[in-house]
Amino acid sequence: MAGKKNRNEIWSYSIFGAVVLAGTVALMLFGVNSSVSADIGPLLAGLALSTYVFRFGLPWRWLNFLFLASFLVVGMLLGQPGLMWMGGYLAGAQFGVAWRLVAKKSEMKATWTVNGRGIDTLTEARKAAKQVLDILDGELHHRLVVEHGPARFEVAGSLPSKLVCHRNHDADNDFSWAVLQSHGQAEDRPVEVPIGRIESFIPSRYVSDIGTVDEALKEFLKNPTAASLGPEWDTAEIAFDLRLSA
Repeated sequence: MAGKKNRNEIWSYSIFGAVVLAGTVALMLFGVNSSVSADIGPLLAGLALSTYVFRFGLPWRWLNFLFLASFLVVGMLLGQPGLMWMGGYLAGAQFGVAWRLVAKKSEMKATWTVNGRGIDTLTEARKAAKQVLDILDGELHHRLVVEHGPARFEVAGSLPSKLVCHRNHDADNDFSWAVLQSHGQAEDRPVEVPIGRIESFIPSRYVSDIGTVDEALKEFLKNPTAASLGPEWDTAEIAFDLRLSA
């Protein structure tokens, strides 16, 4: 039912945007005192900018009000071409919202998600996850998140040996996280693990190298919803406490 509603909304926004755009183009071509050479620029500029903003949004809410005000002001200052500017803005807003709904619908349907990107097949999910894992540097690229339904696999840190790895068969349950650990260490010393702008000190038993994490990733991809894990996973309360985010 929700999928049908989403599909109807996409069509509604798209059709309304097309009607507004067609009417604006008709006004540009056949309106009194209209000039295609003077009107086409504002129309395309308003259409492109509005579509982008309504699809991807702005970083701060107050910018939305400033954005809307700028369109009204510019529209009035431009005179006749301002009508094209406003028509492009209104049509672009509809197309941008429709585009956002399509993207959201696609993500919801995806079987796998790798760092927010929806992926349908296990093969592609494995490839995408490996690509992200292989470039973790603790700075710009500092996190890998793989999702499959309620299951989740996370890696944070930098290559080759400062990685903290978690998995969960039900990410909505904070008490069901497990952290990858290494047994047989002579001492449990703190290790500095970089993640973005944060420097975290993690007990060395929970800091893994790329080879160990790569194997853990393969196991997760084979059986992401496994509730029973091997001894290499610590399911104590510290597992949730050691999740790194930035």
